[in-house]
Amino acid sequence: MIEELKSEIEEEYQAGDIVKTVNNIIENVKSGGDIAVKQFEKKFDNVDISEFRMDDITIEQILSKVPGNIKEIIDTNIKRIEDFAKFQFSMYKNMEFVTDNGKTILGQKIVPIENVGVYIPGGRYPLLSTPPMTIIPARVAGCKRIIACTPPGENRPNPATLYGIIKSGATEVYTIGGAQAIAAMAYGTESIKPVNKIAGPGNAYVNEAKKEVFGKVGIDLLAGPSEILVLADETAKEEEVMADLLSQAEHDPSARCCLVTTSTELAHSIYKKMDSYINKLSTKEILKKSWLNHGVIALCNTLKEAVEYTNNYAAEHLELHLNATNTEFAFANLTNYGSVFLDHGVPAVFSDKLLGPNHTLPTLGAAKYSGGLSVGNFLKILTYSKVTDNNIRDMLAHRVKIQSDYEGFGAKARAAELRFKENYSRGDIDGR
Repeated sequence: MIEELKSEIEEEYQAGDIVKTVNNIIENVKSGGDIAVKQFEKKFDNVDISEFRMDDITIEQILSKVPGNIKEIIDTNIKRIEDFAKFQFSMYKNMEFVTDNGKTILGQKIVPIENVGVYIPGGRYPLLSTPPMTIIPARVAGCKRIIACTPPGENRPNPATLYGIIKSGATEVYTIGGAQAIAAMAYGTESIKPVNKIAGPGNAYVNEAKKEVFGKVGIDLLAGPSEILVLADETAKEEEVMADLLSQAEHDPSARCCLVTTSTELAHSIYKKMDSYINKLSTKEILKKSWLNHGVIALCNTLKEAVEYTNNYAAEHLELHLNATNTEFAFANLTNYGSVFLDHGVPAVFSDKLLGPNHTLPTLGAAKYSGGLSVGNFLKILTYSKVTDNNIRDMLAHRVKIQSDYEGFGAKARAAELRFKENYSRGDIDGR
């Protein structure tokens, strides 16, 4: 079956039909297991893999290549990200609500998801902060098994990326990439036990795979391409605005960057200077495409109008380059963003790397209904109930029976009826 579909999948891949390609990959991994994964790694990453899971000796050999100063940076990043994740975790509590004059107890308990998987992209750049951002919230939440999948190939995984994966707390590391990695984590293979939830960023094929396996497993969010909106007034520093816009645009030619401003002078100046500024940067080829196709400058008459525009855009990263009064007004009225940075001295790139809050954030308007990755993504809030008084139980039973009869649910009505005092005390299962 796998061999029969290879040519079909190749044609679809070349044609860019992401949905069909991903569905075929998933179906092949479900039916073919390890063999299918190996074939797709050979096809897409040009790598022959005998064992997916990285052993301790191989890991240690790769980690020995990480420069000491990079280890120190990653260790510091881990500490900052872990501290914020622990702060988030402290907001989740086991709680009991006592009502009906102490006769009814309603509660919740916080339980970590046992098995989770994280995807760490290979990509054109080694993303050193992605492992801590995805793995640490799961570890702080108390997840027992945290597996990481990252693409194989020449110079993959990057030694520093692998260092972050191990130091952040992954319990298993597999060299698998793309949609086949998502399928393997979701459905399992002979050598990979399935997980209950998958987190982490990726390209369009990874995102589509996460979308397709949702339901079989949970997912964090469908993130990407990267985006930033800078909300600025006449006090903004021109070069800071340009650099910050481009700091997200350089991730991908499809990345989006948007300047929203009340300053005509700032808008016109950046419009005139951006192309020459891009040409000074090492990632200029990506930036040219991103700015040309997805760059926006929105000039608004008032700050209120600018805030409304910003809320409608719902950016992944939102920076405020405003004076103190305008910052106070904007922050009070902004509701749709992945993460906001409240002054020009703290750019989004700080959060990308090490600030503390998670950098896996909603994109393409998803901030209108969703937040970023956090400890809460790896927790379940489970509720429980207990009624200790026969009179309270009788009241509940009568009300449930009346409602169930009205709705036409006979079994529900009978289940409630059996809890009437006269039946419940006798253990009567034949009726009143």
